[in-house]
Amino acid sequence: MNTNATEDDIETQENTLPAESPRKRPRLENTVRKSWSLMDRRTDDEVLHEMGVGLLEPDDQEPPNEIAHQSGLQRCLKRKRDIENVNPNANCATSSHSPRGKGSPSAGPSRVRSPKSLEKTKPLQPSENILETSLTDEYLIDEETPLAQVSAAPLAQITEGRRRCVTPLGLQDEIIIYKLHKSEPEGVDSFNILSDEMILSVFRWLPKRTLTNCMLVCKRWHRVAYDETLWQRLDLGNKSLSKDALGKILARKPMIVRLASSEIAEWHPTTPAYQSRIQYLDLSISTIDTITLNCLLERCSALKKLSLESVKVVDRTCEFIGRCNNLETLNLTMAQGVTADGVSFIVTGCTNLQSLNISWCNLSEDALTVLVTGLPQNLQRLNLAGARSLTNEMVEQLCEQCPRLAELDASDCCKLTAPSISVLRNARRLRHLALSRCYLLPPATLTKLSSMVSLQYLEVWGMLQSTSLNALRAALPAIQINQFMFSAIARPTVGTRRTSLWGLRTRD
Repeated sequence: MNTNATEDDIETQENTLPAESPRKRPRLENTVRKSWSLMDRRTDDEVLHEMGVGLLEPDDQEPPNEIAHQSGLQRCLKRKRDIENVNPNANCATSSHSPRGKGSPSAGPSRVRSPKSLEKTKPLQPSENILETSLTDEYLIDEETPLAQVSAAPLAQITEGRRRCVTPLGLQDEIIIYKLHKSEPEGVDSFNILSDEMILSVFRWLPKRTLTNCMLVCKRWHRVAYDETLWQRLDLGNKSLSKDALGKILARKPMIVRLASSEIAEWHPTTPAYQSRIQYLDLSISTIDTITLNCLLERCSALKKLSLESVKVVDRTCEFIGRCNNLETLNLTMAQGVTADGVSFIVTGCTNLQSLNISWCNLSEDALTVLVTGLPQNLQRLNLAGARSLTNEMVEQLCEQCPRLAELDASDCCKLTAPSISVLRNARRLRHLALSRCYLLPPATLTKLSSMVSLQYLEVWGMLQSTSLNALRAALPAIQINQFMFSAIARPTVGTRRTSLWGLRTRD
């Protein structure tokens, strides 16, 4: 009786209690913690409620089907993760939907992400498959990481609209493969739009070696890069030219060519000689055979300045030099093979010669006689240093033949004596006189040069002691003594300037 009465009272109380509000139901349900089971099939909503995490609102831009696929794949990944937690040594089989194929290995459990990171990721390919015994081959990358932000643009081009994410190693592989199979950019060549004049103005800023490479691009570039305005100056000093390379240089139609200290191979053309545009040519101390030199000079009749210092010449070479009617400067310092006939060819043909350096050529007395009697009257600078056979009578003939002579170097002319000083006093335009190491000249006779109003520089190196030199300076106060040890008459380069010829640039 008591027991039944008690049960009836409890039922009456429960019926009389008011209905609980819906807000308290989740709280009441969570009061008793349910046990976890491997085969628990609760939905993600219940799990999130149990963890105290609010439901994530779906993105408005994603369609409902895509949200359903994502939730399904997340449930699938959760079940796989639970299985691996129970049995970490479980073998991982490849996914039938993986783009890598059936034989590709899958990553180990160390790359599985936490549940919180999975909430911030997007699946590679939505899948509706049921539980599988392994992870998928393609992994997820957090969108908030720097790697995902940096690789967002390349991945968009690689996938071409498909939503794919890969691991950092896979990302590098995908980028490399994409670059290898990337097609050539489609568009219009910018140089095809430009005119030949515009391309020519661009090529003017390039060095000669780069121009030769540009000539190999196409026929149009070859034609434009071959323009003669780009090859006006050529500096090939201290180079070794191969056989017939000299003919290719002339084909570029240069105007200034420097071949000093170069080794020039033979060039014996069989075609008729044509005239080049070379006006300034420096072959000082170069190694070249006489036949090649003659073939070169035969095609350079427009020369204005020429240097053959320390080069072997023959009479035929001097004949080709004499054909250069416009030649103004000639440097034959220490040239070998200069004879009286050769000197005759030069002084007869080069009527416009203004500067001549024929020092240390071991000229004979006959050659000196032809020289001093045949020099053009407008000659201004002459270097006869080392002419052992030069006499006082020759100096007198020289002053009569060249009234405009402004600079004369007669150093090491051992036959000059005191009468030569009286002859040189008649040269009214002489400004620079060099008599170094002329030991037969008395020092007292040098004081007579004070009557030369135009004389500014006097070189007497190796002739006077310091006391006698001071006395000479006191006797000639208006003349500067021993200012230049070496002569610069007709020389292409003076001092440390090795990139210019007679004051003209050899490099662009």
